[in-house]
Amino acid sequence: MRRLLTHFTHVARPYLRSYGLLQTAKVFNRSALVWDPGPERVVVLAPHMDDETIGCGGSLARHVSQGAQIDVVFLTDGRRGGSSGDRRAEQELIQVRRREAQAALQILGVQHLHCLDLVDGELHSEPAAVARLRELLLATRPELIYLPCFLEEHPDHRAASQLLLDATAGTALAPRCQCYEIWTPLFPNCFVNIDSVLEQKKAAVLEYRSQLDGSDYLHTQLGLNAYRSTAIVNAGCRYAEAFLSVPLAQYRELFEAYGGSQGTRQ
Repeated sequence: MRRLLTHFTHVARPYLRSYGLLQTAKVFNRSALVWDPGPERVVVLAPHMDDETIGCGGSLARHVSQGAQIDVVFLTDGRRGGSSGDRRAEQELIQVRRREAQAALQILGVQHLHCLDLVDGELHSEPAAVARLRELLLATRPELIYLPCFLEEHPDHRAASQLLLDATAGTALAPRCQCYEIWTPLFPNCFVNIDSVLEQKKAAVLEYRSQLDGSDYLHTQLGLNAYRSTAIVNAGCRYAEAFLSVPLAQYRELFEAYGGSQGTRQ
């Protein structure tokens, strides 16, 4: 797997540099790049309401500061994020999490929110969801799509890749995939300095009160962001977000080489 990731890092290098990326130093100087988000057309696929803020909230805030058009697509309804399993409690939690997501995105400056409302914990690439996502992508024509990598531990996170690849199959869409990390640290080839927007990201994460009661996601994610800053030297960077960044066609190849949808079920 490391050999495959190294191969796609080199494949992506010319593409990334054309978007204004700069080479890092030290241990990453042969494989990773530092990037300044700009005014691109962006779509974010978030399996759950909070993934977008935890995984790439700082980068989204930087995009917004440059005038980017951002659409966040929440794939599941959030009913399993702390409810007791009672149907009424689940329905109430769905509404709570949607309000939290709206508040978090407002802090980040993101105005466009979409909900596919698939069942939390049961995400898979079903025809109706594929059709809805394809319609949205054809309408927005994103240059960048943020999503969790198919190597993520959570099955809903892994399933997002199959949904994206099915939705874009047979279309002329050719965005770059920016895979963010939530539960599973990546072998990244792209870093974003988020020092200037760190307080925004922290405030946005704190809006997800229903999810913070049982787990201190803010602490763990900021710890990972602090660690990722070691890739950016000579810039005084304290916090960074890390991504596996490859064009869609190469991401499809990487996904299939890993085993496709069978690999994501392991």
